[in-house]
Amino acid sequence: MPVEKKNSDKKINRKIFREFLVYAIIILIAVASAALIRTFFFEPFIVPTPSMEPTLKVGDRVIINKLAYKFGSVKRGDIIAFYSPVEKKCLTKRVIALEGDEITLTDDGEIFVNGEKLIENYLPADQKISYPEQTVIVGENEVFVMGDNRNNSFDSRFFGTISEDDIFGKFLLIYWPPSRWGS
Repeated sequence: MPVEKKNSDKKINRKIFREFLVYAIIILIAVASAALIRTFFFEPFIVPTPSMEPTLKVGDRVIINKLAYKFGSVKRGDIIAFYSPVEKKCLTKRVIALEGDEITLTDDGEIFVNGEKLIENYLPADQKISYPEQTVIVGENEVFVMGDNRNNSFDSRFFGTISEDDIFGKFLLIYWPPSRWGS
């Protein structure tokens, strides 16, 4: 009987080891998949400043689509995530003008792109805006960006256009807080 007991114990130990190995492999695959998804496809991002209010609020947790501009181009009105040309941090802003566009800001708060007034339905109606008058021609492979909260946004009016190479993704949706779910 003692020989049978040893064989039985070995079988039980092998079974436990195999089950442990299966769980370890599943966990390893899950961690590797999450790392790949975050590195190449989607990245969670916390909105750091009030510059995009009311569209995005400070602390909103959003998903950035990192593939959007690998297979498509930046469009006027897109909300993008990019590396700040001035500070060592990531920002979110709205694309106002594209490569080759001439953008004119007026002191009465209007924006003209290539001579046409820009209609911005996403801005708060009660926001009183005034810009220092300026005209900028957006260079090759660059975009002009501004926050929706124009009176509280450090954007292309101050640091100039940004290179499309500094854009790492397009805003996809808000995932936290639940009351603000959506895109």
